[in-house]
Amino acid sequence: MIVTRADVGASGVEFVADEAGGLSRPTSAQQVAAHIRRMIFDQRLRAGERVPQDEIAAELRVSRVPVREAVIALDREGWVTSRPHLGAFVNGLDENSVRDHFELLGLAYGLAARRAVERGTAEGIASLAETAKELQATNDADAFTALNTAFLRQVLVLASSRRISAVSRVITTNIVPGNFFAQVPGVIRIHKRGVRAIVKALKAGDGTGAEAAFVDLLRAETDSVVSLLEQRGLLS
Repeated sequence: MIVTRADVGASGVEFVADEAGGLSRPTSAQQVAAHIRRMIFDQRLRAGERVPQDEIAAELRVSRVPVREAVIALDREGWVTSRPHLGAFVNGLDENSVRDHFELLGLAYGLAARRAVERGTAEGIASLAETAKELQATNDADAFTALNTAFLRQVLVLASSRRISAVSRVITTNIVPGNFFAQVPGVIRIHKRGVRAIVKALKAGDGTGAEAAFVDLLRAETDSVVSLLEQRGLLS
């Protein structure tokens, strides 16, 4: 999974890639949105239920403004549907949307990898490979998340594209709240295999191969995510 965050409760505090490929601390609205996604994932909020915005504001000790902003963002993402004068209501997750979400992530970061080959430096690719080597050496979910964040940040920097970074900010939203690598069984092994393929292509100067490897990685992880969501009764 493309996880660009540093709290390795990973959706508790999500970090967003900035235009330079770095990471910035989230706004209050982004943190509220992460909290509501967690409520849906944990089935504290179920499909068809109204989002209790006042209660959430009180629970998180924030004003209604970031809660409203979070609901607007979640409506765009498909988590909820806002109805005029009635409020926001939870949507059920569906398999097609989950698969499309990960496919889009693979395509976006795949393009970044191809551009990294075209625009990056040998030193930059070598640094990226070192980060990937550290990632391969750990099975600790927290450390793995931090290294994955660094790896993706370096890919975006090498791509040298404000547009790609902007798109990555929009679509890098986690369907699985919490530490993705801790929550989804077997996904660290899948991710390591995918990163090996990506780095091999990058070092060979094969931008097309690196792009395809990113897409393949996300597709491989999608099956594990769908299986987890089915087990939790979250797919409608």
